[in-house]
Amino acid sequence: MTASVPEQARLGDVPVANVLMLGTAEWDSPIATNQHYVARELARTSKVTFVESLGLRRPKLRRDDVVRMASRVRRALGDREEAPAQRPRPAGAEIVSPLVLPVHRTPTFPINRALLRRATSDWLASPRPRVLWTFTPVTYGLEASADVVIYHCVDLLATFPGVDGVAVGRGERSLSSRTAVAIATSKAVQDHLADAGFPRIELLPNVADVSVFTAASRPAGERRPAVLFSGNLTVYKLDMRILESIATALRGRGELLLAGPLAAGGGSFDAELRRLEELGARHLGVLTPAQLAEVAGTCAAGLIPYEINDYTLGVSPLKCFEYLSSGLAVLSTGLPSVTELARANSHVTVAGGDDFAARLVDLLQPVTDTVVTDRMASAAEHGWEGRGVLLRTLLETELARRR
Repeated sequence: MTASVPEQARLGDVPVANVLMLGTAEWDSPIATNQHYVARELARTSKVTFVESLGLRRPKLRRDDVVRMASRVRRALGDREEAPAQRPRPAGAEIVSPLVLPVHRTPTFPINRALLRRATSDWLASPRPRVLWTFTPVTYGLEASADVVIYHCVDLLATFPGVDGVAVGRGERSLSSRTAVAIATSKAVQDHLADAGFPRIELLPNVADVSVFTAASRPAGERRPAVLFSGNLTVYKLDMRILESIATALRGRGELLLAGPLAAGGGSFDAELRRLEELGARHLGVLTPAQLAEVAGTCAAGLIPYEINDYTLGVSPLKCFEYLSSGLAVLSTGLPSVTELARANSHVTVAGGDDFAARLVDLLQPVTDTVVTDRMASAAEHGWEGRGVLLRTLLETELARRR
C-alpha cells in the first residue's frame, strides 16, 4: 500500500468518519505508543473517540494497580484534573474512560457489554459512517455497529504476563469474520493474524515521530560516549544480563542512560534498577518526547536489549527509528523485526548476549557528521507524517468499498 492517493478531507471539513478507537493503554500513559499516534493522525480528518484500556491484564492487590484503578474511577466520573495532562489531545478528539470489570469471561460479559455501550453511547448514536479502529480484540460486539472495522494488532497480546489469553483468542476469532482489514506491525504478528483467520492483513511496522528527534540531533563533535535505552523498564522485556554487562563495560569509557517508567506489568524493576545504578547507570525518569530527543541527540548509540521470548518475538520497536533519527547507531538483540531492518540498514547492529557489550564499545568510537546525517536520513521515511497519510488513505479506501 502506498501513500500516493491524495487525501479527500482536511481539518475544518466535514469529518470523513466517526472513529471509535479502542486502546490498550491510558491516553496519558507515560510513553506514547502506536495507538496514541494513530489517534492523532486519524483526528486530522475524522472525529476520533479514544477509549482507554479495558484492562486485559488482570490487576493484583499491589500499590500500582490499586492507584491505577482508583485513577480510572475518578476519570470515569469526569475528573481529569487530578494531574497535569501528559499528552496533548488532538483537536476535536474525545477521551473516554470506561468503568468495566477487568475480567473478560462469560460471567462478566453482559455487565461489561452494557457498561462499554453506555460509555460509547455518543459514538453509537453518531452519524454514519462509523468506524471501529481497535487495538484490542476484546470489543464486546461494538463491531456490529460499525460500517468499517480495522483491527490494529501491534503485539502478540496473549503472550504478555497477566493478560487473559482466552479472552484475546476468543476476541480475535470473533473479529476475524467482521474485520475489513487487519494491520500487523511485525511479521510474527502477521503470521499470527493469518492463523487466526483474518482474510486481509497489511504489514505496517512501527514508525516514530522522527522530526522531533531530528530537530534535536547534535553534530558529531558535540556528542559524548553515552548509550541510551528508552522505554518501559520491565523484567519481562529487558535482558538484565546484557544490561549489567553494558554498565560494567562502560565504566571509565562512557555512561548507560535509562529513560522511562518502572513498568510493573511484567514484574517490578526496582531491585534491577538499583543493581544497574550501583554499576554506574543513570535513570533519567520519564521524559517527554522533546526531552528524550534532547538527551538522545547528545549520545552515541541507542539500545534495544530485549529478552527473546514469546512476547518480544512480535515486537516492532518504534524506538529504533527514534534512535536513528537522533543520529545514533542502534544495537539490538536478535528481535526478528530488527534483524530484518539490519539487513538493509548498516547503522543497525544485532548481537547476542555474549558479545553485546563488546560490540557496543566499538560503536562508541568517534564518527563524522556525515555518518550522523546518514543515520538520520535512513529514518526519514519511517515517520508519522507519511504513515498518517497512508492510514487516512486506507480508511477512505475502506469507506469507499463499503459504499
